Amino acid sequence: TADRHPRLRSPAGGRYPRPVSTASEASPTVEPARAAAPVSGRARRMVPWLLAALGSLAYGLLGTQQWRNLVAPSWDLGIFTQLAKAYGGFGAPIVPIKGDAVNLLGDHFHPILVLLAPVWWVWPSGQALLWTQALLLGISAVPLTRLAIDRLGPGLGSAAGTAYVFSFGLQAAVAVQFHEIAFAVPLLALSLTALLRGRVAATVAWA
Repeated sequence: TADRHPRLRSPAGGRYPRPVSTASEASPTVEPARAAAPVSGRARRMVPWLLAALGSLAYGLLGTQQWRNLVAPSWDLGIFTQLAKAYGGFGAPIVPIKGDAVNLLGDHFHPILVLLAPVWWVWPSGQALLWTQALLLGISAVPLTRLAIDRLGPGLGSAAGTAYVFSFGLQAAVAVQFHEIAFAVPLLALSLTALLRGRVAATVAWA
């Protein structure tokens, strides 16, 4: 072959390496990677939000079932319903269930709960707080599942996200009904995933 094609000889008399055929030899290794990229991209976009929707729906229905069956594991739902009503009326969070003229900010300082005021305007019911909590817990699955897919791939990452959103910890939180920790769960998820991605400013901001 070298005698028939003298251009393949190097100046020193050796032979150049045989050229690689990109069509026949490189494609078997390159094409699977190219095919896997769109799959991973679709999973990264769709799976986190799908799990968030499923988790929110499941936990919201659980809260509704408790509401209809008059299940009250603690006083918290009554306490925070009175708080939401007070904020919705542009007043201080006075909660009579805890005593006369008790301002809940003096009991537990959680000004973030003022965000319950718009919820009360739309749906003035304690049941609205149960669905708000379900939504917050469900949304927390989005950054965690997305990170898991980035690190583990679509299959294992989706499985990890599913295990999280239906974990015992979240189920137990829903079972005891509304608590202010519901607002912390998605914020912690965003902060911790930012930390694992090396985004220090975002970590501090979400925390």
